Amino acid sequence: MNFTIPTMRPIRPSGSCWAGLMWLAGALAAVAAQAATSVSQYGITWTFSADRQVGQYANGDYWVVGPVTITSITPASTVVASRASNSGGTTFVNDSVINGSMVNPAAGPAVNQGFDSHLDGGATYRANLNAARPGGNDLSAANPLVLAAGSSLISTISHPQATRRPALTDAAVLTVVASPPPANSFRPPYQGTDKSFSKTTADLNYGILLSLPTVTGAPTLSSLEPILERPWIEINTSHQGWFYHPTNNQGTSGYGRDLAYNTGSILLSLHLNYTNAQKATLFIRTVQYGIDVFGAASNGGVWEANGGHNHGRKTPMVLAGLAFNDAAILAKADATQAFIFQEDQQTWIVTNADVGRVLIDETAIGRIHEPYILADVGLPEWGEKHFGAPERDGRNWDAFYRDQVGAPMLAHILTALLTRGSKAAWKWDPLFLYMDRHYNTEVSLYGFSGARYINFHKNMWAAYRSLADGPVNAPSNLRTAP
Repeated sequence: MNFTIPTMRPIRPSGSCWAGLMWLAGALAAVAAQAATSVSQYGITWTFSADRQVGQYANGDYWVVGPVTITSITPASTVVASRASNSGGTTFVNDSVINGSMVNPAAGPAVNQGFDSHLDGGATYRANLNAARPGGNDLSAANPLVLAAGSSLISTISHPQATRRPALTDAAVLTVVASPPPANSFRPPYQGTDKSFSKTTADLNYGILLSLPTVTGAPTLSSLEPILERPWIEINTSHQGWFYHPTNNQGTSGYGRDLAYNTGSILLSLHLNYTNAQKATLFIRTVQYGIDVFGAASNGGVWEANGGHNHGRKTPMVLAGLAFNDAAILAKADATQAFIFQEDQQTWIVTNADVGRVLIDETAIGRIHEPYILADVGLPEWGEKHFGAPERDGRNWDAFYRDQVGAPMLAHILTALLTRGSKAAWKWDPLFLYMDRHYNTEVSLYGFSGARYINFHKNMWAAYRSLADGPVNAPSNLRTAP
C-alpha cells in the first residue's frame, strides 16, 4: 500500500460513556496499526523504502515496526548557501545546515546536536549527529537512514532565520518498535536507548487528582489541551535549552518562565471538578511530558539553576511517577538522590554560614545582592544560581529573577501539595517553605490584587493552600538546614 496516515487526535469522551469510548479508542488504535510507506505529522513526513506497520501512541505520536529504512524526510535537511540572521541585517554564507534529525539523543547542560548548524550560534552542531544527512550527504533511496527497533527519531524544521532563540519551529517524534505496542500505550522517552517503558492509559491512577470547585480565572480545558499536544523537547538542560524549544511545540517564547506558567495552569486544572473523562486528554499529554522529562533525567539531564530558564520540569515528572506508581520515575524526583532540578537547587534554608557571606557586586548594571544578616537565619530562601554560584544570592526581595521564578512556580508547588504523595516523593522541604514565604511576602508588599501571579494561580492558592500539609506561613524561626 502507498498512503500517508493522517494525524489522529486522542478522543475526548464524555463521562457517561467513558468505558464504551475507552473500548472504542482501543479499537481505533488497533485499526490504525496498518501498513504505510510514509507517515506525516506536524509538517514533517517520513518515507519508508517499503510498507511498514505503523500506529499511534496515546498522545498521537507515531510508531513504526522496524528495522525500518527511511529514504526521505521532508522538509529535507539541506545545506543552504545563505541564510538571513534574526536581526535581518546579516546573511550567513557559510553553508548553513537546516531541518536536522537526531536518534536517541543524550540530555544534559552541555550536549551537542544535529538539528541546525546555527542553533546556539553553531558551537554545538555536529554533522555526525544529524541523522537526516547520513554520512553528511542528502538523504535518498541511495543514501538511506536505517533504524533498528529501539530507536527514537526526532525530526525538526528550522526557523528561516539563523541564530534565533528558539531556533526551530517544529519537531515530531517517530519511534521504531520491534512489534506493535498495546493500544493506548504511552510513548517511551525519545532520549537514550532504553525504550522499555511500557504503560497504557488503563494504568493511569486518576485517584491522585482532586475534584475541587473552580475559581475565578480558571481557563477551559479546551484552551489548555493544545499546549502539550506536540512533544516538548528536553535535551539541552542549560539556559541554552531555550534554543531547542520549537515555537509551534512549546510556544513562541520557549523561555522557562513561560513554559512553567503554561504547565502550571494545566497542572492546577487537573485538580478541578471535571470528570475523569473530561480530564483524560490533558492528563495523558501531561503525563507523556513527564515521561519525557524522566527520559532526560535518566540520560544526563540536569536542569541547572540559572535565573528563569529551567524551572517547572519536575512537577509533571512527579505527576507521571505517581500516576503509574513508578519507582524509577519517583527515584528521579527524590532530591536526596537526584538533585537535578532548578527549583530545588535554587532554594535552601539560611544558616549562620550565610551571614555576611561575600556576594558579587553588580550594582553598576542594576542587579543588587544584599548580604544576609543574623535575622535571616532560618528563613527559606531563593537564589538565582544558588547551587552553582552562591555569590549571586541576595536577601533583597527585588533580587534579579526572583519574580520570574516565584510567580510561575506558585502553581507547581500548589499542585505538588494537592497531589497525593507528591511532596513525600519530592523530598526538598526548603522549596515548599519558600513558596509559602514568597506568596505571603508578595501579598504583604503589593496586596492580593497586586501580587505578581496569574490570577487563576493566585486564586487557587488562596482557596486551596490550606487543604495541603505543612504550614500556611513560612516559619521565621525554622532551624533546619538543607
